Amino acid sequence: MTTETRVRHVVNDGGLDEWLDERRRLGQDGRDEVWDGVYHVVPHARSNHGKLAHKLSAELHEVARARGVNPTGEFNLGDANDYRIPDMGWTASPVDDADLYVPSVEIVVELESPGDETWQKVPFYFARGVREVWVIAPHDRGVRVLTSGGHDVGLSDVLGVTLAQIRAALGWD
Repeated sequence: MTTETRVRHVVNDGGLDEWLDERRRLGQDGRDEVWDGVYHVVPHARSNHGKLAHKLSAELHEVARARGVNPTGEFNLGDANDYRIPDMGWTASPVDDADLYVPSVEIVVELESPGDETWQKVPFYFARGVREVWVIAPHDRGVRVLTSGGHDVGLSDVLGVTLAQIRAALGWD
């Protein structure tokens, strides 16, 4: 069975604020995002996303370390009124553990689910100075590396790895 994420616009005609407060109280808002002041309710990722992000980070750890970049799990990229939460990233700049919002990183990784908003996030990431966006589609084992010029490339300039090496790091060879 395939579950797709559905995007729906809701008008607050009463009760929405209470519902959002309840989501916060129950800890269900951990992946919700704010897009230019508009609140996006985002479901938690599929169970394999965390596993794949961890595997990718572990397998490319030494390569990344040699290049002077460090992995990060999910984080708020942007600022309080405009942020997205990628599945992971790599950064050359130290990130203060107390920071709630990170202005930019070198690489953002999005693990795509059918019907989600991954592709709508890509321009935002590049506008924030991200050098590469990796879109990984577990449902069809697709891997794409995009550069800020909007180009699909076969080699990550930041980590110096090919699409084949990324696929191998995910166990998809």
